[in-house]
Amino acid sequence: MNLKTFVITILSLLITVSVKGNDFLFNEVSSFVKAKPIWPEGNEKKQNMTVSFRRVFHVKSIESANLKIAASTDYRAYVNGKFLAHGPCVAAHDYYRIDSYEITNLLKPGDNIVSIEVSGYNTPSYYLLDQPSFLQAEVVAGNKVITASGTSDDFSAYILNQRKPDVPRFSFQRPFTEYYILSSDYNQWMTDASWNKGQPVSCAIQPEKKLLPRGVPYPDYSILRSSQISDSLYVFTSNSTGFIGLSVKVKKPSKITLFFDELLSNNDVNYKRLGTESYIVYDLQPGDYTLETFEPYTLKYLKTKIEGEGDILMTYMRSYVNSDVHRAEFESNDVGLNFLFETARETFRQNALDIFMDCPSRERAGWLCDSYFSARVAFDLSGYTWIEHNFLQNFLLPDTFKDIPHGMLPMCYPSDHPNNNFIPNWAMWFVLELEEYAKRSTDKVMIEALKPKVYDLIEYFKPFKNKDGLLEKLDKWVFVEWSAANSFVQDVNYPSNMLYAGMLDAAGNIYNDSSLKKEAEKVRKVIRKQSFDGQFFSDNAVRKNGKLEVQRNNQTEVCQYYAFYFNVATPELYPELWQRLLNEFGPKRKINNPYPSIHFANAFIGNYLRLEILSRYGHIRQLMNESLDEYLIMAKTTGTLWENMTTVASCNHGFASHIAHVFYRDILGVKNILPNIKKIEIKFTDTDLKSCKGKIPVGPEYVTLEWVKKDNVISYSLNIPEGYEVTIENASNCSLHKQ
Repeated sequence: MNLKTFVITILSLLITVSVKGNDFLFNEVSSFVKAKPIWPEGNEKKQNMTVSFRRVFHVKSIESANLKIAASTDYRAYVNGKFLAHGPCVAAHDYYRIDSYEITNLLKPGDNIVSIEVSGYNTPSYYLLDQPSFLQAEVVAGNKVITASGTSDDFSAYILNQRKPDVPRFSFQRPFTEYYILSSDYNQWMTDASWNKGQPVSCAIQPEKKLLPRGVPYPDYSILRSSQISDSLYVFTSNSTGFIGLSVKVKKPSKITLFFDELLSNNDVNYKRLGTESYIVYDLQPGDYTLETFEPYTLKYLKTKIEGEGDILMTYMRSYVNSDVHRAEFESNDVGLNFLFETARETFRQNALDIFMDCPSRERAGWLCDSYFSARVAFDLSGYTWIEHNFLQNFLLPDTFKDIPHGMLPMCYPSDHPNNNFIPNWAMWFVLELEEYAKRSTDKVMIEALKPKVYDLIEYFKPFKNKDGLLEKLDKWVFVEWSAANSFVQDVNYPSNMLYAGMLDAAGNIYNDSSLKKEAEKVRKVIRKQSFDGQFFSDNAVRKNGKLEVQRNNQTEVCQYYAFYFNVATPELYPELWQRLLNEFGPKRKINNPYPSIHFANAFIGNYLRLEILSRYGHIRQLMNESLDEYLIMAKTTGTLWENMTTVASCNHGFASHIAHVFYRDILGVKNILPNIKKIEIKFTDTDLKSCKGKIPVGPEYVTLEWVKKDNVISYSLNIPEGYEVTIENASNCSLHKQ
């Protein structure tokens, strides 16, 4: 057994052990008994091909039965015509995760039908990998394999041509739109055991696959109902993610098109707002239909267009979201804070299905940097690091990443990057996240296994270091944030170097490497000397005639936040700048702007870094008020939190759920939960609140904290998991009384 195989085996065992303490989430398997991967012969690389697999089997009595599935690219499973699941759970290139479903309660005495639709996209995307199509599935009842792909008890495969293959992409980041051509008997192949209209196609056994356990909880598939607000317009309670459903009665051959978006633009649905083709088409013959999209989408508003004659009886959504977020609780006497917390929870669960996605609409991609913030929320809401484990494991598994230089990490993954693009900054955030993962997990195996990738990344940056020790002329997409800062990245970009120092520090802390920490401090000293002009830090320096010239007109708000977040600046080192940022920046600068030459920060990531800095230096009342000022309008508009401060981009972005972590840490007062050393840190701070209470899962247990403030006394009750110690800091202006 080689080292990589050993590491994967250990990681798989760790997952299996970790789920024993929870009784509701998932059934882990890492292999099949008999099933082999199959696909219609010679078509495994055919683009946008949908194959319908089914197996009819007879049972005399109901016993425990499971359906196990691995597939590429996407599948949807039914038992006796009833929806079971959508998948798979994503994995790194050349690896596939197995889903295992308990189907006992869907079986009946007599004939039963297991049907699985698989769409093989075979196209590069940020969402699903461009890999040959296959299905590997089996039904096991007790110790008996009832049916297994690639055996004598195989599934039958049909090409029903119900989904049109020659259609546009949904977006640059996702594969194809959905266009269906259906007759009223469209679903008989999955509901009628005697169905014989289709002609089975011959399948070939595909190369053996590298299989992994699923590793994360199964989705929440709850049904959401819409409300009709006009003849053709429907609205959901909030921005929602899942499979769009409708019931329709068609009287004459008709074409029905569904358009959707997260909000209304000029009182209409702009289905191209996100640079997407947000529509679904159904060509229907007369009959009654209940239809659901194959792919998940995100929307609040749905518009229908009927060409022909038919009636929409109902529209709905089958959710496709994280199921493990509801054990956590937060409540204060401020209804705005409570609403914002619940909005953050809703945003997170739509963006954290099996990895940390940036958005569940345009991309569904696992972006670094976004994941740094989302991972904190995942631990707060679930008490586990299962999703983060999968997310990091996906980066661990490949020996190399296709289409990008050795040592560099993909900006999002699992994803395809045939245009050779990457964001060097985002790879640095990976190391920062890994440092925090080491503290919130006990996963020393993962930390050690990723050490070569961390040091390869550090080696990658060495050729870009100039004589001052700063990174210069970084390759590809140098990304600071969605603001003017991204226009000031030429040659030496100071925010990138501030982040670089933070990465070196993090790697030094993880692997006890003092040389990296010394280098980080040298980088910070050079930045202080070059970038600061007496008032503000400048964003970049351009090399002209061999000499660096700092661009004093290129100054952004986010650059100042990078400086403080990565300890280039502190209130002690730069007291005047700190007071300017504290008192003259933030939401108030939009009304009265004394520094028009300093370009505004955006939500991602400048304004969130601002909250982190306010937290670090104890300005909690201001943090709370700015959170309400900036983000409550988002919560009220879409019920989710946005990528930008305006609606020009995604209105449902995973990193933005970080506000939930901020509220637990800074308002409730649970500063840190550190499973690696079994320690909990409580810090009471100065706010205008009268009361606050929260419940934070820690594995199967909880940290519960409740406090009431009256007459300059904070009376509190605290319960912590067994085996943990607690430290309590009082940074409020009140005395403490433990109840």
